[in-house]
Amino acid sequence: MKQKKQKILYHISRWYEGTAYKNINIMKDNFGGIIIKDNVQEVRQYIEEEHPDIMVIRGDNRTDYRIAMRYKIPYLLIENDISSMRIGPGEGFNTEREMIENASAMILTSEGHAEYLIKKRTTEGWHIPYYKIIHTRPLKKDIEGLEQKPKKNGLNLVYAGGVMPAWTRNRRPFGYRCYHEIFSQFIKAGWNVHIYSASYNTGKLSEYKGIGCVVHETVEYKKLLQDMTRYTAGFHGYNKDHVPALAYQYTQECIGNKVWDYLAAGIPTIGFQGGRGMKIYNNKWGIVLKNVDEKTIQGIPKRLEKLKITEQMREENVMDNDLYKYNKLVNKIMKEVREGKQKEYYAATKILPIRDNERLKNNIRVHNKGVVPIYRGGYIFQPGETTKEMVINMRTYKEIKSHVSLIIEMV
Repeated sequence: MKQKKQKILYHISRWYEGTAYKNINIMKDNFGGIIIKDNVQEVRQYIEEEHPDIMVIRGDNRTDYRIAMRYKIPYLLIENDISSMRIGPGEGFNTEREMIENASAMILTSEGHAEYLIKKRTTEGWHIPYYKIIHTRPLKKDIEGLEQKPKKNGLNLVYAGGVMPAWTRNRRPFGYRCYHEIFSQFIKAGWNVHIYSASYNTGKLSEYKGIGCVVHETVEYKKLLQDMTRYTAGFHGYNKDHVPALAYQYTQECIGNKVWDYLAAGIPTIGFQGGRGMKIYNNKWGIVLKNVDEKTIQGIPKRLEKLKITEQMREENVMDNDLYKYNKLVNKIMKEVREGKQKEYYAATKILPIRDNERLKNNIRVHNKGVVPIYRGGYIFQPGETTKEMVINMRTYKEIKSHVSLIIEMV
């Protein structure tokens, strides 16, 4: 009997780089489907008219999975980050558990994530769905035809990733993205530092400009790789100063895009406080620094001369080589679809009062009238910006409503 071809809906909200771009694109290229970004009404309309077999959603405490649960659609969870590993079992912890337990299958981006969830299963009885670890490496189509541009004069370090604008934010959960002190050490040692922020906050990085960094506009991924060919090396690492211990420990367990992104551009990687990800490239296509003292930084050029980045390295380190893992994930869910079994849901209502776990009747938009980013209910609200339409539960609504700088509009 000919098997039914899967119909996949990719529902993406709040972030289009990294795992959102890479996982979603490789899946759509190989399994088909439709991508809908930040439009809940369009998602609902598509579900009601087209009846997709599978939804693919992202985690990190988003509530997108609730739409799949409402319509009883099996979902593949891309758990790119695990919020409770970073901030502890506080806001949204039970939402996170519900999201993970009810997935039909799951993609994790690091071995550290898997170890954490296995511990949750052992010590707290979590149901952990079938999963595969797929590192967020570049896509083959993005390195094909990439030309090496002429190098810029001098020593040039590039950083492409999330950036916190203000040094005063270093005591917050995302304070590990406060790179002011690290980058200033490179500049003092004679390097130029270039920043491509993935946080859509280029206009707010005046503190980095003040220490001498060159701040570039956010560009699409393939153009980013092309631009990075001009630089001497790329930076992978995190700030540790004043960062909450749990948040910093998280950086040492996660394995981010930057472990491979600079390799994709054909330039070496310089790691400092980058955790287990540094073991992947050390003495291959990158080096690791023990500190950022002037003498250490001055010794970098000689160390980089010993590295040889080959085309084979670049071709071996693309997500296309993990296609067999995606096949197993999709086949597992489609088996569930073909068998027509009623999915058993593990609900956070076992832990939370049902009134908190219920979906808010209205969709909402949220405006941050303040001057700093605000983290509430698993969301980051950028200053002066209004979100697109959101689907949330009562608990998340209460958390957002509790902040005086967040203005909620019912839709």
